[in-house]
Amino acid sequence: MRILFLTAHLPFPPFSGGRRREFELISRLGKDFEIYLCSITKTWETDRMYISNLLCYCASINLFKAVFNDNKQYAIYPDQIKRHTSEEASSYISFLLKNTFFDVIHVEGYYLMQHLPMKPEIPVLLVEHNIECLLNLQRVKLATIQQDKSYYWREYLDTLKWERIFWKRATKCVTLTTEDESIMRQLEPHINIRTIPNGIDHHKMIDEAASSNSCKNSIVGARCPSILFVGNFLYEPNIDAALYFSQLIFPLILKDVPNAKLLLIGNAPPLEICSLTLNKQIKVSGYVDSLTHFYKAADVVVCPLRIGGGVKVKVLEALNAGKAIVSTSIGAQGLDLSTYRAVTVADEVADFAEKVVRFLLDHQERYRQEQEALAYASTLPT
Repeated sequence: MRILFLTAHLPFPPFSGGRRREFELISRLGKDFEIYLCSITKTWETDRMYISNLLCYCASINLFKAVFNDNKQYAIYPDQIKRHTSEEASSYISFLLKNTFFDVIHVEGYYLMQHLPMKPEIPVLLVEHNIECLLNLQRVKLATIQQDKSYYWREYLDTLKWERIFWKRATKCVTLTTEDESIMRQLEPHINIRTIPNGIDHHKMIDEAASSNSCKNSIVGARCPSILFVGNFLYEPNIDAALYFSQLIFPLILKDVPNAKLLLIGNAPPLEICSLTLNKQIKVSGYVDSLTHFYKAADVVVCPLRIGGGVKVKVLEALNAGKAIVSTSIGAQGLDLSTYRAVTVADEVADFAEKVVRFLLDHQERYRQEQEALAYASTLPT
């Protein structure tokens, strides 16, 4: 089978949930099928340095610079489509489809459908990590300035329109959660759709032989209760989540656990995240090769997302690591918590802080939560 695979970035290094998902797909599919990878990326200069890491899985790899196109003919599109334009990519993909036989076109995100011919002659599989219009609706609710509210409302309407158009153009749509599938069916009852959730690699468990004490000492200081947040800071919802937790929730935690430390780990932390270290009990790390030791050392993992959809890879990793997790409802989306209460959910500032404090101070309660996480992780698909 020959697959034309479209992404919005090179899926390596896998420093975000989306990149990790795509890397795992490509590394598995590439063993048996021919993959022609086309990435329309906003980080072309960085991505091109890692092409060699994927060549063993792909028949060909082509990177194209994503350009924000604000020409008049693009005025009808939401900004997410405008940010991923590339005439070079569209021309190359058209040429490739005319001159090479493919069994299927795999598209990671509705906004990349713009690069396909109006009616491709082969099946198109469209994977939606989120329902993007709903993320804009979340931003409307969080915005405090009327200008921002108006902007996100327009983005919501435009995104809703074009998501529905591209869902109908696809031969089959894939969501990561049953919640997203249900919403898409309500919006477009006649599309062909299926949920295929993200899973975990059960062979990549946390190394129990690792020295958690020495790791914790090097990260947050000796014998300090530690809180971990993981997120790719090139993705704006992770910036919002880190600021929300650091500025509103963490100060409440410090009232009860004054020696607690917060570690923010993620690719490309911007100045507003780095400046949080003015509080000496907050540490910020950029991209790290492995999260294993950080999960091992953390007492509590938090996922305070206020904007998002789909299944959060950071939460799956924390479950697989057997950690006590406190998350917002948005961070816990896509998880079935009816059997295993593997994630503690809190959507209010004071409630979130209280639940983190409970796990930091009550070792037995934390242990019970860790066992729930491991039990649930064992049921997840690989």
